[in-house]
Amino acid sequence: MLKHNPIRDWLNTEAWKLPKNDENSGIRQFGALLNEYGIPARRLRIATPVLHPEFKGYTVTWDREDDQVEEFEIPHNIRDDDPRFVDSPLYAIFFGGAHAVRCRPGSLNRCCSPDPMDRGMTDFASFRMSFLRLPTSDGAFSIATDIPGGFTLEQLTLIDDFMPALSHVSELYIMEEMTTVLMQTYLGQTPGERVMKGQIRRGDGLDIRAVIWFSDLRNSTRLSMTLPRAEYLCLLNRYFDCVAEPVLNHGGEVLRYIGDAALAIFPAPEGPETQDACRRAIAAAADSRHRLDRLNAERGGLGLSSIDFGIGLHLGEVTYGNIGVPRRLEFTVIGEAANRAARLQNQCKVLNSPLVVSQEFARAHGGHWERLGFMDTRDVEGGVAVFGPAE
Repeated sequence: MLKHNPIRDWLNTEAWKLPKNDENSGIRQFGALLNEYGIPARRLRIATPVLHPEFKGYTVTWDREDDQVEEFEIPHNIRDDDPRFVDSPLYAIFFGGAHAVRCRPGSLNRCCSPDPMDRGMTDFASFRMSFLRLPTSDGAFSIATDIPGGFTLEQLTLIDDFMPALSHVSELYIMEEMTTVLMQTYLGQTPGERVMKGQIRRGDGLDIRAVIWFSDLRNSTRLSMTLPRAEYLCLLNRYFDCVAEPVLNHGGEVLRYIGDAALAIFPAPEGPETQDACRRAIAAAADSRHRLDRLNAERGGLGLSSIDFGIGLHLGEVTYGNIGVPRRLEFTVIGEAANRAARLQNQCKVLNSPLVVSQEFARAHGGHWERLGFMDTRDVEGGVAVFGPAE
């Protein structure tokens, strides 16, 4: 190890203080620092593993010329034997056991195929990053230069010396990002943020006013009994694409999947925000029906039967917080308003309507609604009126 490495010193001190709200500031500062201390970095890339439902890896690339940062997610369906990967320096590091790989573009002893990082460059090197607590133990740091003659041995030695420190600080930020992504993916945006901020005790919560959305797949029992397991799970995910994505796209929060049902909310404080929340919920419902039409057209083309679902919407007060036992908590909404939304959804079957809303919701929304009938409740003699779209 070198006696003094100013870049290693920065990684062990100042790099730990980088702002959380600017994910790209770190690699920009790092690139500038390398050039300041005599390592002529034109391009940098860090490739790391991630825990994400859609991606298995992530790269961030910086170019000194325009000080721009590009991010790229590596999907799960990219195979390890994909030619684009096999012929790259990263394959030699991840699967070939190489500690470092150096390529000189245009040389006769070139060791790897062209990489976007080395286009127009005179020298290109990748180094293994080692992680102790991530699901995948390896990452890679790549650096390219455009100066004549490329990197000197002293410069490459300096880079190799700071790699343990770079791996250590990178692992810290990767772990933090993974935790945030997993919290939001499995709990939802707001619940995940609340948990990360320390609202983790059983009983922590607050009373909020919200539009409560409850949707349910029709004939799910028959489908689960007649379809192979993998096919049924695929169908459920396609159905949730129809109902959950629109909720998220229109500012709602999906709190729970209860079998083939979905519970979601659109926070609706008193005032103009109430009508806005109601209209966003209706926009999400309309979007969900359009998606269902496209899905059923696709299924029809394959000779498969159509599917359907109902949506119940209610506006009311709910308690939003942690329930369960200390070793297994859930962040959700509870209260009569949530129960009312579930019963409204059940009325979709009775009234043969894809959408049924409460009087409270219809009044706050302000659109055109028609009364479809009455729904029995324990607290109102004769039941409460329920409504559907006027058209």
